[in-house]
Amino acid sequence: MLEWFIDTGSTFAPQTNFVMNFVNLITGIAFLLTNAALVYFIIKYRRRREGEVTSSIDTNHTIEVIWTVIPSIILAILFLLGLKDFRELRASGQNFKEILVTARQWAWNFIYTTDSDWIQSPKKLQTDNILYLEEGKRVKLIMKSKDVIHSFYVPEFRVKEDVLGNIYTYVTFIPIISERQKNMSEQEREFFYRLTNDQKEKIPQVEDQCKKENFPKGTCATYRIFCAEYCGKDHSYMLGSVVVLKSEQFRKKMEELKEQQGTIIISAEYGKELYESKGCKSCHSIDGSKLVGPSFKGSWNSKRKLIDGSIVVVDENYITNSILEPNKQVVEGYPNIMPPQDLSEEQIQSIIELIKSLK
Repeated sequence: MLEWFIDTGSTFAPQTNFVMNFVNLITGIAFLLTNAALVYFIIKYRRRREGEVTSSIDTNHTIEVIWTVIPSIILAILFLLGLKDFRELRASGQNFKEILVTARQWAWNFIYTTDSDWIQSPKKLQTDNILYLEEGKRVKLIMKSKDVIHSFYVPEFRVKEDVLGNIYTYVTFIPIISERQKNMSEQEREFFYRLTNDQKEKIPQVEDQCKKENFPKGTCATYRIFCAEYCGKDHSYMLGSVVVLKSEQFRKKMEELKEQQGTIIISAEYGKELYESKGCKSCHSIDGSKLVGPSFKGSWNSKRKLIDGSIVVVDENYITNSILEPNKQVVEGYPNIMPPQDLSEEQIQSIIELIKSLK
């Protein structure tokens, strides 16, 4: 039933639809049974004459077992369904494309991976408020806020994830072009993407990008991005578009972006330049040898034991914290001597790319 009202724009959406429909079915049945029992008892045990004493039943073990066991089974099923879907949004394996998402008041910025599967470029490509995705390819969004808490939400994907200022958050999914988008008539598109004059002026990025950029019918779908966390006075204008494209159109779009910009330097090569120039090589090797600090080689996604006994995974959050606040997470067996580093967001991302490349 949910898909009747909201389009299905990812392979994850049908699973969410099923769980939501299941919850609605269970609550609907519970509502009918509860109210049916209420009406039945009102009629059966109503007071028929003056002075009549209401019957009293102390306990009924059968009924108590039924109303305890059946809801417990239903809750267990809902938990398992939710856990399965939650794991899919988080554990994507290795076959995904990474996009860095930066939120700020009141806009979205997207920086694309430039690997061999998408497009070769020494620099990364970026777009503002418009996210381009390839149909059928799993994508991992690595998200961070530059100011307050935001929340990345695309209803058609059934994907919502908070975007925070002090840590990276992640979400993965596989976008698709829905049948509704493929078969949508011109009149339906005009109605669905209608905007007021004020909206056209302030948020042109939520127009029908498929029509605006003249993509062939059936090769493109436009979905809207919302910020689902109140973030200030222009929160309602923090909108964007996700444009899902067939492979051929997507690659052409990436080539077009490469010609237009390619100005953001985030790469393993730049990371190695920083490794040399910022003094990282004095304490951290890139060949696996042990120096004053842990080696970068083979460290990505590995587990490290800290001096307080806790275990951490070497990911974007750990590396960022180790650069900006190195005294908070000191690896066991190494001295606590690293000073905080004053690096920009692009420089930190390039160091992360370098460490990823040293597998």
